[in-house]
Amino acid sequence: MAFAVAIYHFANWYPVFPAGQFAAYTTKKVGAYGVEGFFIISGFCFFYLYGAETLTRRGLRDFHIKRFLRIAPLYYLAVGANLVFGLNAGPQHTLRMVAENGSFLFGFIHPNHSLVTGGWSIGLEYVFYLAFPLLAWAAARWKPFLALATLALLALSAPWSFTYVPQASWAGDMKFHTYVHVANHAFLFLLGGVVAQARLAWRGRLSTPVFLGLCLALALAFTLRYRNFYDDFVIMVGWPRYYFCAVCFAAVAVFAFYDFPDSWVKTTGKFLGEVSYSVYLLHPLVQEALLHAAPGGLGPWTGFFLGLALTLGLSALTYRFIEKPMMGQARRLCRA
Repeated sequence: MAFAVAIYHFANWYPVFPAGQFAAYTTKKVGAYGVEGFFIISGFCFFYLYGAETLTRRGLRDFHIKRFLRIAPLYYLAVGANLVFGLNAGPQHTLRMVAENGSFLFGFIHPNHSLVTGGWSIGLEYVFYLAFPLLAWAAARWKPFLALATLALLALSAPWSFTYVPQASWAGDMKFHTYVHVANHAFLFLLGGVVAQARLAWRGRLSTPVFLGLCLALALAFTLRYRNFYDDFVIMVGWPRYYFCAVCFAAVAVFAFYDFPDSWVKTTGKFLGEVSYSVYLLHPLVQEALLHAAPGGLGPWTGFFLGLALTLGLSALTYRFIEKPMMGQARRLCRA
């Protein structure tokens, strides 16, 4: 999902796909719904791995130590790079905005106060982290809670999807500022929780032929519906939004109920999963580096593939030398 967002951005920065053609609008779809799918995956992982014990004093402490050290170090690095190199990401670099980003409170105040390109989703993630212990406690004590809470948050998102975002002005990027609000996305985390609850309750797993057949059906459902558009918001509001969110939900469920055999596919997927956070945060910085290294510009395909390759290489390094050590430090602090 994170790599899909990087592909979408590099395809915009280096127009390798002619506007209006299949590859162009499919890339727009994977870019828009890579983030939404990631929210569902996040909800799945947390509800699957953690239980109601996170509401104990020790559980809360350990949970927030692990979450902070997983998210903050690389995020601070990306913010620092934007500040040092004067990159135009997010609002003006005032003391208030730096404080909001340092505390991750921008997710509550306004997700687009992030000082990192695409950082709005990190703000929403942190809102979910703060709410999760109570959600997990409620879900453990009353099984219907997750499904009912998901429906309630889905209903909450409807005014944003059908009214507030479509009617927002293009001036000042207000349409996107409206789109990123918590109310428009919160239901996605709980959708992941519904999948996790089902997987814990049902021990059955999909056979390989059934899994591949469902993957093909989902790929067709994703690519063949809502075609030939130029404006990204055509698929990000109204019924198209809920259609593609449903496809993402189904995709997470299909993968959740299939046990991958050891293969190069699993190895590649594991690698992309490990470096996903770095890929998401750092690919805009790679683009800035390319712009400075080649002020005359790169050819579309050269820039596109070079940007993706450098992003993966840099992400592997930051995962190895920043993210992984910080996760280890979090585990040591929790054992102390």
